[in-house]
Amino acid sequence: MSVYTMKDKIYEKLSIQPQPPGYSGKIPWIVQQQVAATNGVHFIRTIGKLSEYPIPEIPVEAGSPGNLLLDIGCGWGRWLTAASRKNYIPVGIDLRLEFCETARKVVRDNGGNAYTVVADLQQLPFQSDIFDVVWSFSVIQHTHFNRLISCLEQIKRILKPNGYCFLEFPNKKGLRNRFGPASVPNNMEFDSWDVRYYSPEEYRDIFSRFFDNFEFYIHSALGIGVLSGDFKYARGFRNKTGIGLSRILTHIFNAVKPLKEFADSIYIKSVKNKLHADSPSDQIAAFLKSHQLNPGNNLNIVSLLRCPKSGTALRLSEDHAELISREAGLAYPVHNDIPIMVASESRTL
Repeated sequence: MSVYTMKDKIYEKLSIQPQPPGYSGKIPWIVQQQVAATNGVHFIRTIGKLSEYPIPEIPVEAGSPGNLLLDIGCGWGRWLTAASRKNYIPVGIDLRLEFCETARKVVRDNGGNAYTVVADLQQLPFQSDIFDVVWSFSVIQHTHFNRLISCLEQIKRILKPNGYCFLEFPNKKGLRNRFGPASVPNNMEFDSWDVRYYSPEEYRDIFSRFFDNFEFYIHSALGIGVLSGDFKYARGFRNKTGIGLSRILTHIFNAVKPLKEFADSIYIKSVKNKLHADSPSDQIAAFLKSHQLNPGNNLNIVSLLRCPKSGTALRLSEDHAELISREAGLAYPVHNDIPIMVASESRTL
């Protein structure tokens, strides 16, 4: 069981091994560590050995100029980079400040720009009706059922009409899951970081609370979070064999449609159907103008944010150290130009 406090999670450091003397690899040492911590067990033996960023293909439709994609749990920035390559303006949230800092550098190193915010997925600190796509990979699965429900409610609110979410989850009925980790009941500790498992039918019931449509697709027939490109980077016969078998079975499951019910990992897509939006057009216009002038300024994102506790507007303090809601009487810290938009970190004015 892994139980955390918000402050622990925000300021937690993931540097597992000290940087070797004279290290001169192309990938920053901290990223080598973070990749091993987030991409799956088959990356553990790659620490210090990666010579390029393992950036996957993000399975969403290509964006158009001005389209916004939110990555919930952005980690070290692989999906933000992938979204940038598909013409989105990517925005990432994570509970770890360290990840938010690293992610921006990774995207820049790959020729793009991204915005990051420290935030809690159950209180997304954004204006309503602003994102074209909301994406998440191997993150929301770690949350308690009540956090999942709050997150989906928030996702629906921040999506534009006809925008959609594309989220990866483990399947309780999966080939490996059902006889392994999903064979025991979900952890009911609210702040545990354990993976929770639901069936496609259960996901359908959950999503129907907020969306009129529900589709799911196979991500991985065998294992959670395994990507086709992982084979290139994995080391060791066992790791490569596991990835290879996973990808072969995934192709078979995709060819035999009834088998998709038994994939270990699935993507869920739901579209926000709404005829009229209360879109904050002025805020979006202000953001896009600032982005065009200086896409490297992370504080451009302020015009798209709102107080997570009250939903009220925010302004940046003169010293850029806080975001302030006069209406709510609250202020949120800013570290290295990254807003810390978590309710527990606010102070009363």
